[in-house]
Amino acid sequence: METFLDVTKKKWIIKGKEFPVIEDVPMKDLKWFRDKTVEADKLKDNKDATASDGIKFDEDWWNMTCKLGFGKTMDEILDTGITERQFRSLMAEVYHFLSAVGTIEEAKLLGIYEVKTKKKDK
Repeated sequence: METFLDVTKKKWIIKGKEFPVIEDVPMKDLKWFRDKTVEADKLKDNKDATASDGIKFDEDWWNMTCKLGFGKTMDEILDTGITERQFRSLMAEVYHFLSAVGTIEEAKLLGIYEVKTKKKDK
């Protein structure tokens, strides 16, 4: 699995471009995602919802993830040349970091972020 967070550098690395990690995002900002989750449930149950409604929902979610996770717009992240598959993976990783992990120190405790250490010469 490709990860974008470099816990040693404290940076998100996307196609060779580095973005500082924003830690400890206030719950007040993260509340937006809770509200959107309620909206998603309503959208899912709405028989009149269109594909455009779903795309708009995704774009709003991704824009907020980019704003809170990078302090950037979605377009600024897309300008890195990231593929759609990578972008979706990145958004999932950043959202998980924002909502569940929160800090580099906590991320270091997760198995998916390997901290590379130098080996001593013998």
